[in-house]
Amino acid sequence: MQSVFESVARYFSVLGEPTRLRILHALCQEEKCVNGLIRETGLAQANASRHLGLMYQAGLLSRRREGTQVFYRVADPLYIELCRTVSTQMLARADAELSPPGQGVVAAPRPFPANEKEPTSV
Repeated sequence: MQSVFESVARYFSVLGEPTRLRILHALCQEEKCVNGLIRETGLAQANASRHLGLMYQAGLLSRRREGTQVFYRVADPLYIELCRTVSTQMLARADAELSPPGQGVVAAPRPFPANEKEPTSV
């Protein structure tokens, strides 16, 4: 059981960095090349490459090479769902704290949108 706890701790340590969450958010709809991720996140090339490498080594991302470009995608939709659940709860909690007493809480936006390209099971 100890090894399971260690694996979970490593998993959460990778997700515990805001820059990596931004990268994950940028990839939750589709795979992107490194340059596309840099444009979307505003990260410097070296910083993006470092975080992408860590996320790839941890198994959060998979990658493929096409010519000179490297494309990254989320390795398992579970990672997106986990971040979506936690982020939505945090937004809802913040909205509830900021809402005037007696007023309903407005539904928070989904910070990690659902991947509309994923097939749905029936």
